[in-house]
Amino acid sequence: METSAIEHRSVLIIGAGPAGSAAAQRLAEDGIDVLVIEKRQIIGNPAQCGECVPEWGEVIGAFPKAASEEWLRDYFIFPERIKLHPLKWMRIYSPSGKAWEMPLDAFAAHRLQFDGLLADRAMNAGAEIRVNTALTNIITNRKDGKDLYVTKNGKITADVIIDASGSLAHVARLRGGHQGEDQVPTIYAQVSGKIPESFDIFLGAIAPMGYAWIIPKGEGFANVGIGVKAGAMKGVLKEHLKKLCDQLNLTIHSWGGGWIPMGGAVKSLVKDNVLAVGDAGGLVMPSNGGGISQAIMSGFYAGETIIQHFNNGMELQNYHHRTMNVMKKSLKTSLRTKKIAYLILRWNWSAELAMRFLGPIGGIKRAVECKKSIWII
Repeated sequence: METSAIEHRSVLIIGAGPAGSAAAQRLAEDGIDVLVIEKRQIIGNPAQCGECVPEWGEVIGAFPKAASEEWLRDYFIFPERIKLHPLKWMRIYSPSGKAWEMPLDAFAAHRLQFDGLLADRAMNAGAEIRVNTALTNIITNRKDGKDLYVTKNGKITADVIIDASGSLAHVARLRGGHQGEDQVPTIYAQVSGKIPESFDIFLGAIAPMGYAWIIPKGEGFANVGIGVKAGAMKGVLKEHLKKLCDQLNLTIHSWGGGWIPMGGAVKSLVKDNVLAVGDAGGLVMPSNGGGISQAIMSGFYAGETIIQHFNNGMELQNYHHRTMNVMKKSLKTSLRTKKIAYLILRWNWSAELAMRFLGPIGGIKRAVECKKSIWII
């Protein structure tokens, strides 16, 4: 395609992560013309998270209203070949080293393989995905108010846009909109050494107003990382993580990281003809940073809404209502938990005291599950 030509598509999706690929698959299954553009050359690389993927049981545990969605249930059936290590237990460590264990229904994956699988599903359904195609600008026509999406490889218009561009919400920013609050920096390393079988989380001064993690990815390998509120930790995060790996006698093989929107869902997931999904919509659990479930779910709901919009004129705003009907309660509870955690996880003594109080009455487990930790709080 010549760079001067203007291409028109029914639906344009910015980003080929889990949210974008899920939306693309659902739309393509219904025969809708859909194009996904992805700025990276290789989908899923580099990863920007700890690479813990929830199984369906974990998803509906957090979002019970999604249990009746057969399409989502089937979507969360993943081949064993991408499950590097089952995550059946999580351990939460206090600063003193005391741990609380709780069951988990998830697995560790390489995002390169996982995101690639989801993109393949979308393409097999009929969606088109173009890699190495970064969105560089959005130009609004003053006469009709329609947007022109400028990429490094050409110009595109579309009837409906899905912003699946991740935490920094590239589409919203280029349109002069809100990009979400409390962007939390994270850094991780792929390491080898003596690795636990469980998903381990460490709280306190090791990661003030955040946490450090070890996610096993197979025998002798793991994803180890730190995520903290911006400005809460002096110095460079990479140096703090290197020190932690040295203390655990772990060998670092590669680095990665990114930003996680921990301020809760944006006020509206729909602006004009743009639907924000996944991290771009702030659909991340503020208390733990988990977002893959919500990314896939919101992608599905966006696809469903657009199909009905084309078929019978349903308002696009229904996407926001449907998504919030399923997610709002858990996201709101998780946001409340995060605000409390910001108060008590600044110092070792306060983190230890709170965990010793909440642990025996199940409060830590409920906080991890995004349920109210204790009614008096």
